Amino acid sequence: MRGGRLKHGAAWPRLLLAGFLAAVLAACGDGGKDTPPASATGASTAPSPAPAADGAGTSSAPTVARADATGFPLTLTTALGDAVIPAPPRRVITLGLGADDLALALGVAPVGVGRADWGGDADGYWPWVRQALERQGKPLPETIRMYPELDVERIIALQPDLVLAPFSGMSAQAFRQLSAFVPVVGYPDAPYLTPVPTQVDLSAAALGKTAKAEAVKQGIHDALAQAAKKWPMLQGKSFAYVRADLGSGNFAAYVPGDPRVDTLSAMGLTLAPAVRDLRASGGHFAHYLGFEHADRLADVDVLVSWFYNAQERDKVAAVPLFASIPAVRRGAYVALDDPGLVMASSSGAPLAIAWMLDRLGPQLAQAAERASSP
Repeated sequence: MRGGRLKHGAAWPRLLLAGFLAAVLAACGDGGKDTPPASATGASTAPSPAPAADGAGTSSAPTVARADATGFPLTLTTALGDAVIPAPPRRVITLGLGADDLALALGVAPVGVGRADWGGDADGYWPWVRQALERQGKPLPETIRMYPELDVERIIALQPDLVLAPFSGMSAQAFRQLSAFVPVVGYPDAPYLTPVPTQVDLSAAALGKTAKAEAVKQGIHDALAQAAKKWPMLQGKSFAYVRADLGSGNFAAYVPGDPRVDTLSAMGLTLAPAVRDLRASGGHFAHYLGFEHADRLADVDVLVSWFYNAQERDKVAAVPLFASIPAVRRGAYVALDDPGLVMASSSGAPLAIAWMLDRLGPQLAQAAERASSP
């Protein structure tokens, strides 16, 4: 720790999620490389654009101990340690993709949020979060720089009574530093691999809003079900969501439990058999495959990927092994390079979903139609 700032291990943005995102999600200093995050006990890492929207995940549920069935004090036990919350929080800081979104959905306006350096607006807010706050007449929260160094001093100065980070890459060191001043709710299992339903339940418990949790989850389900009806050509089409990294020569294939995957599944697409049973590579939140295994994607109807910019997208498109993938050849390929859309579609939280559906849905529909062309 130097000057009150906690050093993070990776520059923004890098692959999440993992997701983060991650993206998360999510954003830059490594020349476009998609570098996996450190493990839960290592340095915190920036997410790539990213957790589950409506599907199942592999993340374990946090342990909750309460004074009674609904009240405080309560203790939440997650992967990094316990958060002992003595009373309903009034000054909440959210860190990580989707945490601010979920807090608002549960009726709590944060006093501080992690700064959205990639995909956010000029002031560091996610557009969908800012729009919601302005519609509600709420003051904008303070933004907190997370990468490459977490601004611990700024967090402490805001005098929070809770830090909420259920989908993040918070390190054990950061957790210990902050927990000396404030209860910190981290991820329940692994960085950037907390399915959205688990995020909702964990956030609702911490905020004392458990009565609202089911309505939030149902709202997410209903929005994605409506999207499935709006674009019926998605039904039954297989898909894979990958991130091609020219620097390492690998594909990162996102797995069930990651919101990128679960959101598309809830919209009617079906995760392709070739990637359905993959699990995150050790210490990461995606499964890594060498470019030489591109033939595993031969039976994928629709391929989705994201890029930091159009230049990176075009370089990947020129790689013969990538260009030879049947979905790419057919044009049944969605290459996302708009930072806001990448991050919104990686979140799985309700405000992000509402913002992104009419931006992403038509691209998926066009790809699905091309997948059906002879």
